[in-house]
Amino acid sequence: MTEADLYVGCMTGTSVDALDLALINVAADGEVDIVAAESAPISFELRQQLLALGQAENDNIDRLGACDRALGHATADAIQAFLAKSGYDATDIRAIGSHGQTVRHRPPGTTGDPFTLQIGDPNIIAEKTNITTVADFRRRDMAAGGHGAPLVPRFHAALFSSKVPDACVINIGGISNVSLLGAQLRGFDTGPGNGLLDQWCDKHLSEAYDKEGVWAAGGKVNEILLDILLADQFFSRPPPKSTGREYFNLAWLEQCAEGKNLSLAAAQDIQATLSQLTATSIARALQNWGGNLSALIICGGGRHNTDLMSRLRHAALMLSDAPHTIEPSEHWGVDGDAIEAAAFAWFAHRRLHHLPGNVAGVTGARGERVLGAIF
Repeated sequence: MTEADLYVGCMTGTSVDALDLALINVAADGEVDIVAAESAPISFELRQQLLALGQAENDNIDRLGACDRALGHATADAIQAFLAKSGYDATDIRAIGSHGQTVRHRPPGTTGDPFTLQIGDPNIIAEKTNITTVADFRRRDMAAGGHGAPLVPRFHAALFSSKVPDACVINIGGISNVSLLGAQLRGFDTGPGNGLLDQWCDKHLSEAYDKEGVWAAGGKVNEILLDILLADQFFSRPPPKSTGREYFNLAWLEQCAEGKNLSLAAAQDIQATLSQLTATSIARALQNWGGNLSALIICGGGRHNTDLMSRLRHAALMLSDAPHTIEPSEHWGVDGDAIEAAAFAWFAHRRLHHLPGNVAGVTGARGERVLGAIF
């Protein structure tokens, strides 16, 4: 293994629950091996600031600058600790791929001036680690008319296509997205993942998330509210499409449910309804645009939610072309918590080798583009 083989990727998702880190080796034939992975905690104060910054009513340039700097330092420190624990140092690593934290995503079709913005200053990461850092992966795709998301389908294909042809990789983070593998690679965001569940749980239980979906499992789905939520135009809009916390948040829920009972007494039922919303919206997206799928490969934090996984399995088995296998990515030997971080390590590799990162048919861009800026 040479220096050029090793890359570190880091990712804070829409749930802002941790900083995921992955160390990968890219072989000469392009095969990817996830060498090590871990999730590093984000301080409560920084998490709260990032969550606040992600909502339009909390726009503040000083907060933006402070969070950009703080996340850059936190990321660099976490990478250094991760490498030391894994037995490597800076000279072993060719580059870091840092996605950063998305604080605003306004894709085409939602505004006349679409843009996306990720923070976590890569200058600080490069300076503190003394490792070349690649960041700002999404904006070149948007400059070419795309959504800048999802980008992971190309990596999902590299990771799973040889193992499970014609499968669908479902990443359930704060937002859910799918990668449809096969002769023509496709992918898109399907809507909420864990994000609404986490926000509702935090509001009513003062807990960051509903562990294993126990609270949701004890509630009863409000079918009337579920139908209202699913009537949102996002779910019926054909790909390419992407979304984020700017759209699917508690303000959206309360607007949809205006006049309905969202009191504390109904809170557990709302949690069950939101869990069903994630499962049903994914299944409907697969019914409408998925085709004949051999398997569903589940990754991201949502696969730890027992209630959500049960609802998703049931909804998927109702599809007209139901997949034969519905399992977390570990079933195929891949750590589902490491995949997104590993993807941005892989994108760093592609940037340094002048290889495209996007898939035009997924994002809607005018063509393939080399993604990322080098620091």
